[in-house]
Amino acid sequence: MGLKKHILLIGILSFLLLLSACSNEDESVTLQLGHALPPDTNQAIKINEMAEAVERETDGRVKFEIYPNSQLGSETEMLQQVDVGAMHGLAVMVGSMQTMDMRLAIEDLPYMWPDEHAARDAYDGEFGDYIADIAGEYGMHTAGYLEWGFRHVTNNEGPVVEPEDLQGMNIRVAETALRVDTFEQVGALPTVMAFSEVYGALQQGALDAQENPLANIVAPRFNEVQDYLSLTGHFYNTVMVVFDGETWEKINPEDQQIITDEIDKISKEIQDANDDTESEHIKYLTENGMEVNDDVNKEAFREAMLPVYEQWEEDVFGEEMMNMYRRNSGWEDDE
Repeated sequence: MGLKKHILLIGILSFLLLLSACSNEDESVTLQLGHALPPDTNQAIKINEMAEAVERETDGRVKFEIYPNSQLGSETEMLQQVDVGAMHGLAVMVGSMQTMDMRLAIEDLPYMWPDEHAARDAYDGEFGDYIADIAGEYGMHTAGYLEWGFRHVTNNEGPVVEPEDLQGMNIRVAETALRVDTFEQVGALPTVMAFSEVYGALQQGALDAQENPLANIVAPRFNEVQDYLSLTGHFYNTVMVVFDGETWEKINPEDQQIITDEIDKISKEIQDANDDTESEHIKYLTENGMEVNDDVNKEAFREAMLPVYEQWEEDVFGEEMMNMYRRNSGWEDDE
């Protein structure tokens, strides 16, 4: 009986090992990825395309469940969920990551880049690596960056050409201290408010103005409650795609590379789409009631807002980080 039991035990163990080997071979992982982007934006559409491509290229070993439009909470709430392992990944504005580390508020510096090409080069290089390293300190893996774009001011009082045109203007900004400081530099009255409440506040006259990228002016139909769009381009936003580090390590290296390659692919496609749709957005807003002003004195705006650089370098970012930024800024006078 002892021998039979021994042979039976070996047989069971062998079967379990075989079963384990088979399941490992066919093992798949489903990644929950949340974001706050409206579903009809270039970025949200391309994230869905990335998910489909990854599932196809990995033969189903890696699948995504995408939760757009803040379905799982605000960016801050989703970031907390990733931090505790309740979510696997997140496409989040770099600046929103400041709730985890204030150094990531650097994205909210005004007029960081002379144009989108300088910004793209910076995120492709040392600047992007530096940001990813900070996220890595919190156990997160950065798989790539997606362009959201330059932010512009809309209001009901008139075209914004010079910094003094914002004097006394009640303008909605996102809940970040640096953005508040920036608008206070030019005498505006920044009001922190959830994006979902902005349309109603503009409609009722509780706000004079708001600022957003063109896609986020078109999507919520701000042209219905705002008369003027001024192409100030004061902030530039980038979305970083991050994964919980432990989850990322469970994905085999070949599939990790496929995910990285597909995110890099849609990153380039989003840049091209942004270039193509900028004029379309402006045309749409013009045809639907807005007066669009591209005659903005950006040099005067940059000069007026520059004091926040020194203040935040001293209080938050430090000399090393700011020198790294200046090396990669694309501004000739910073080189």
